[in-house]
Amino acid sequence: MRGLVFRDLLIQHFGGVPESLHFYAWDDYDVALGGWNDDNWILVTHQDGEPLALRDRGPVRLVERDYGDRDPANLRNFNDWVWMIKRIEAVP
Repeated sequence: MRGLVFRDLLIQHFGGVPESLHFYAWDDYDVALGGWNDDNWILVTHQDGEPLALRDRGPVRLVERDYGDRDPANLRNFNDWVWMIKRIEAVP
C-alpha cells in the first residue's frame, strides 16, 4: 500500500489539524470523526502499485499504520477504517 500521512495532508491544506472531519463515501456512508492529530493514520491511494479503484475500496481509504494490540483480522471486515471516500470536509 502507498499513500500519505493523513495528519501531514491536513496541516498542508488546512494550516493545522481540524477538530473534526466529515467523511462522505461512494456508498452513501457519511460520518463526522475527530482525533486526527495522530501520524498513525494513512490516506491510502495505491495498492500493489496501482491506484485504488472502487473495486479495491478506493479511490482512497483511511487506515491505521499500527493496530497495536488489536486484531488485524478486523481489516477483512472493513470496520476499522474508512473506505470508498469521495469527499472530506472540515467541520466548523
